[in-house]
Amino acid sequence: MKIPNSPAAVSFIKTYGHFFATVRVSKEPKKREGVRRKRVRRPAFARIVTPCEDQGYEHSNKLYKMYSNILITKRDGMSEAFSIDKIKNAVLKAYRASGIQEENSTIDQVAEKVASAIVGTQISVEEIQDLVEKELMVRNPYVAKKYIIYREWRTIERDKKTHMKQVMDGIVAIEKNDVNLSNANMSAHTPAGQMMTFASEVTKDYANKYLLGIKYARAHRNGDIHIHDLDYYPTKTTTCIQYDLDDLFERGFRTKNGSIRTPQSIQSYATLATIIFQTNQNEQHGGQSIPAFDFFMAKGVRKTFIKHLTTFISFLHNISRDNADSNESQLRNRLTGSIQSIQWSEEQSEVILEMLKQENIILSSQNLSAIWERSLKATRKDTHQAMEGFIHNLNTMHSRGGNQVVFSSINYGTDTSAEGRLLIRELLAATSEGLGQGEVPVFPIQIFKVKEGVSYTEADYNKAMADFDKAMSGEIAFDAPNFDLLLEACKTTSVALFPNFIFLDTPFNQNPLWKADDPKRYRYEVASMGCRTRVYENMHGEKSSLGRGNLSFTSLNMPRLAIKARREAEELHPDGDKHTIRKEAKQLFIESVRSMCALIAEQLYDRYQYQRTALARQFPFMMGNDVWKGGSTLQANDEVGDIIRTGTLGIGFIGGHNAMVALYGEGHARHMEAWQTLYETLEVMNQVVNEYKDKYKLNYSVLATPAEGLSGRFTKIDRKVYGIIPGVNDRDYYINSFHIDVKEPISILEKIKKEAPFHALTGGGHITYVELDGEAKKNVSAILKIVKVMYDQQIGYGSINHPVDTCKQCGYKGVIYDKCPVCRGENILRLRRITGYLTGNLDSWNSSKKAEEKDRIKHR
Repeated sequence: MKIPNSPAAVSFIKTYGHFFATVRVSKEPKKREGVRRKRVRRPAFARIVTPCEDQGYEHSNKLYKMYSNILITKRDGMSEAFSIDKIKNAVLKAYRASGIQEENSTIDQVAEKVASAIVGTQISVEEIQDLVEKELMVRNPYVAKKYIIYREWRTIERDKKTHMKQVMDGIVAIEKNDVNLSNANMSAHTPAGQMMTFASEVTKDYANKYLLGIKYARAHRNGDIHIHDLDYYPTKTTTCIQYDLDDLFERGFRTKNGSIRTPQSIQSYATLATIIFQTNQNEQHGGQSIPAFDFFMAKGVRKTFIKHLTTFISFLHNISRDNADSNESQLRNRLTGSIQSIQWSEEQSEVILEMLKQENIILSSQNLSAIWERSLKATRKDTHQAMEGFIHNLNTMHSRGGNQVVFSSINYGTDTSAEGRLLIRELLAATSEGLGQGEVPVFPIQIFKVKEGVSYTEADYNKAMADFDKAMSGEIAFDAPNFDLLLEACKTTSVALFPNFIFLDTPFNQNPLWKADDPKRYRYEVASMGCRTRVYENMHGEKSSLGRGNLSFTSLNMPRLAIKARREAEELHPDGDKHTIRKEAKQLFIESVRSMCALIAEQLYDRYQYQRTALARQFPFMMGNDVWKGGSTLQANDEVGDIIRTGTLGIGFIGGHNAMVALYGEGHARHMEAWQTLYETLEVMNQVVNEYKDKYKLNYSVLATPAEGLSGRFTKIDRKVYGIIPGVNDRDYYINSFHIDVKEPISILEKIKKEAPFHALTGGGHITYVELDGEAKKNVSAILKIVKVMYDQQIGYGSINHPVDTCKQCGYKGVIYDKCPVCRGENILRLRRITGYLTGNLDSWNSSKKAEEKDRIKHR
């Protein structure tokens, strides 16, 4: 149509033309052969650009005629009329963001240059923005950079809205996706589980937008790094902790609704331990652990024994004295002061008989021996029931929404007292028996401490292997007081997959302060969180695990760095031979790991500074009861500040195997140069750790990441960026940390030998698994052999996997293929280990871990 050229028309266009700048129309179908497109009617002023004073109306009319037939395809698929003003506004914002005051004429020139580059009558928003970037790069690269950053930010904001909607829809529909299955310990389909997942996704979004530095958020989003437990970032929580239960039991502790006194029986000790687990779990986002379960519970065993002994002595005395009442409370106090051990001895009996005479209680040595045996039997029964209750409670008491039980671990094995030994034996027996229908308990994760002269000697091992049946039946005397318990631990793990084994004599696990005659020597014994987290070395106190934990950890994407290094090396040496390219790629890879570790170290420091600002009242149990050592010195409104500096900051990694395949075409199980490169890489990571220890005086460490959801996240991102690379990212998961490929056919001995040296380089936590075939319970001696190999090869922490299936109808445990061999039932619970803990239902695993479990081969 003809545009009016009167002054009144021009004035009208100047004032109201922008109201007609865009027109929303229906989404058009893709153009196909022989199909006529629907014509879009446009208002008269839809293409008019409001003329500037110096342009004049003629210029505006010319632009209108030039671009009046162009349609813009928006991101939602809708179309609108082209408006050159929008390009001008975008360019103007880029100049302003750069701090440059540019004349309107320059901005007009950029806009017109972009508009003139449009070919055809249909163009997308993204294509126009590409043209703007190109033109700005020619005129002013600095301004172009600002435009690119702004464009990226806007893209992220749009994607977040779209992604968040999809995630929320998936939660509502209780779909089996990796968001709902990110934690195999949670039932995400329950109402409380849904609420937990909703909250998790929202807080991740909040942390990304408002708490993380831009470079850290971008690195996490792009898949260069993974900031673990991002959903808990806004809460300022720490990850995990090792309890000093002895301190809590002796002082008593307070909960929200009242105080708890010192327990007086093994049942109370066990019950209060579960309460502490459950209460403190709500003030941290990670695992909870007891570093010396046997030492801490032994006092409860002793008190229970004395209670029974007091009752029996009083009963016998009252009968012999015509029901004359004796003062049981006074007698119990006297016995408490006289009994050093529940182990019968003639020397101790003489002391007790003499003390009883002073109380006018006359007993013969024979009667005391009989009463002692009866008291011991009752104590053993009570201890067994207490351990049954402890295990049942930790597998049934929900500590969070989504039916989550406490992510609990217990370490034990070095208490050689009669009370501690009885406790360990009954704990192992209760673990073997299982839950109500014989199901293997998933929690607590149990860790047996192997220590020379305490629970292990090579001489004892040789004795046991010479006649294993006699060793298991207790017919052989051993030098190490707890070697028989090590045998029981091997038997238990053959049916229940627990305990795992931690090796205290491995050089990096030793402590010069440990003394065999120290009743509190457990303070100097390393303890592990079940999944593998290790907290031991300390820049702000003694080397100990007690009352400390991990603050946070972040992992780097090792395969991505290797892929980039290899490609860059090939570009630098297009005609280079294999050796030259590998050498260059190795150097580039190691340097990129160094840089990424430095980025992570700074990000961890940023998070630490944020965590320090938490108030003590946010963690009333943990700080108020001195669970985290030093917390009790704070007032409710004090910031936690330096109290948490005893915790650790972990720089983790994943996909060592995949990275080596990217560099060398083979993993470190087969290729010696690849193994050496991975080892050197971890040495460099430790160099960075040491640099940041010195810089910030904090407990940085390298962590062999326990990746549950991460193993698949990195893979998916890298496939989008680099495509599918055979042997590197062609599966749904990356291999954990420094582990040998789960599909690698390798012997048990070779796997342990190849992985053992990496334990010394991952002070923040590590674990080595071996996979057994068949029913391990039929070959307990094989378990003991593996433990010895781990000990000899200086493994820090090891575990033995094998299939454990339970028939839910009759309780039979073993390897069950299709139907139970006893009752022919088909309702089978198949227990498998996901990272450091067990899960009896693979339906709760995410897709990546399911794929990994399917690929696991057995080691021989």
